[in-house]
Amino acid sequence: EKEALDAEATKAAFTELTKTINAYMKDLHLPEYSIDEVAYGFIKNANVSMCRPIRNLTEARGYAAAEHVLSVFGGAGPQHACAIARNLGMSKVFIHRFSSVLSAYGMGLADTAEEAQEPFGENKVYSDTSLAEASKRLDLLTKACIAKLKSRGFTDEQLTTRRYLNLRYQGTDTTMMTEASEDGD
Repeated sequence: EKEALDAEATKAAFTELTKTINAYMKDLHLPEYSIDEVAYGFIKNANVSMCRPIRNLTEARGYAAAEHVLSVFGGAGPQHACAIARNLGMSKVFIHRFSSVLSAYGMGLADTAEEAQEPFGENKVYSDTSLAEASKRLDLLTKACIAKLKSRGFTDEQLTTRRYLNLRYQGTDTTMMTEASEDGD
């Protein structure tokens, strides 16, 4: 974590990876890649991966990403900003001069959360029996989350819990996240 980057080890690893990729490309009679092109492929993949949730969240709310300004944060945000904006069809990028520290500051202010989930069964049908079983399992998951947070120094007064069920209609494969009521109904 507190060690310097090892440029030689990185170059050696990318050299080996490039050889492997180029052997595959040669078998397909395709042009070979340089080490820089292989490394840049990782950056392009990271950019596409960062675009996906931005596009999904924006479009899910009925907006077109291209009509907005991309605001970046984090230490590496400005390095990726133009490529991400281009991929999203955006023409403007906003980079606050404290973008790298604002990300860390925001994380420091954010609430701490502990999540746990487990599958409940492929073909469970809603009934008094399945509801009681789900309630017991939710209780166990809740207790486990509370125990983890207490082990990190939080007190009962600082904790709130929310319990959710991913439900679906029988015969469908789309789930709906539904908050479980406190009284078990």
